[in-house]
Amino acid sequence: TRSLPCIAIKVDSDIYLIDPGESCQARMFKSGLSPLKVKTVFITHGHGDHYLGLPGLIQSMTLSDRKDPLVIAAPRSLREVLELLFKTGFIRPRFKIDLRDMMANTIYEDNKVSVKSFPVDHGIEAYGLHVTIGKKTLCYTGDTAPSTLVVENCRGVDILIHESTFTSIYSVEAREQKHSTALDAAEIALKAGVKLLVLFHISARHSDEEVFIDAYRVFKNTIVATDRLILAL
Repeated sequence: TRSLPCIAIKVDSDIYLIDPGESCQARMFKSGLSPLKVKTVFITHGHGDHYLGLPGLIQSMTLSDRKDPLVIAAPRSLREVLELLFKTGFIRPRFKIDLRDMMANTIYEDNKVSVKSFPVDHGIEAYGLHVTIGKKTLCYTGDTAPSTLVVENCRGVDILIHESTFTSIYSVEAREQKHSTALDAAEIALKAGVKLLVLFHISARHSDEEVFIDAYRVFKNTIVATDRLILAL
């Protein structure tokens, strides 16, 4: 089975969380990752499968008596929704929430990571992320149709996590829905000169083998993301 998005970047004891979909915290616990160690949450766009795990995550942090502030970076359109949830009491954190607007070329930096957002093509306000950790780099596209902006912003990265909702048989449907095929992801990876392509956000209609074959014929160093997959940078 494939769960909804939930990507944790762990640097020392700190966790940087990307797109906490439903059941995100359950998978974190199964992977031995504590919500109390989450320093920043990045939400790439306002579709529910990419952020509806956040309320439960914040509630768990509150019940665990979290004291440290939490940074949440999200598109302005989604930020307004989150602010409403806080104001109405639907989410009741007992620690500081630092809500920040995610826009094109927004940069988040601390002493361990640098994260830059860039626009992608998904029909709504949506962003990809370029992450630098020391001398290592990765890119995460979020949801997007094939885009030259991904090539430009992810050139030469160590890992490219690219959405691959469909195989190329469904390329027309992919274009209509502003998504990518596995073949699209492979072509982007080739143009960008990345080292490893990770196929992600795959429709339940496709098997891992189908999406892998679709990409592998163009870009050999490809893997298919699975639940609780661990990659070292």
